Amino acid sequence: MARTRPRARTARGKAEGPAIRVRFASGADARLNPESPRDMVWAEVLESLRDSRQPAYVEIDPQTRYITSLLLPQRFTVAAIREMPRADDVEVELEISHARHHLRRAHPRFDEMYTLLDRARREKTPVLVTESLDSSAIVDVRPAPSLTGRRRT
Repeated sequence: MARTRPRARTARGKAEGPAIRVRFASGADARLNPESPRDMVWAEVLESLRDSRQPAYVEIDPQTRYITSLLLPQRFTVAAIREMPRADDVEVELEISHARHHLRRAHPRFDEMYTLLDRARREKTPVLVTESLDSSAIVDVRPAPSLTGRRRT
């Protein structure tokens, strides 16, 4: 992460303020506002996650490139997937969790995430699951990286 000085102009012609530039392993770039207490905490969290090689889930505003949401994926094994009658979700039972987890059919990546969850259930392999803060809605599912060779804390 690096601080950048105002250089570019926004679509409205205003100079962009100072920003903390965040570059992800995928090559994607994003920004945080150093004048925002929340963003300063997020910068510390992202730096800590990077140092410990832990994943993060972020949502980035496509126009400003500022990070608008930061969530922490959790490693789970999928115990069961249940179709809910007359519902717009699928209930996902995750091992070691007593909460109810839901994958919304309206999610733009529903098919992809359902396939990953179902494969993980059948093969008994862990996945990284990210849920929204305000509900048990699953917002992201990724294959979990191998723990081999990683330091566990």
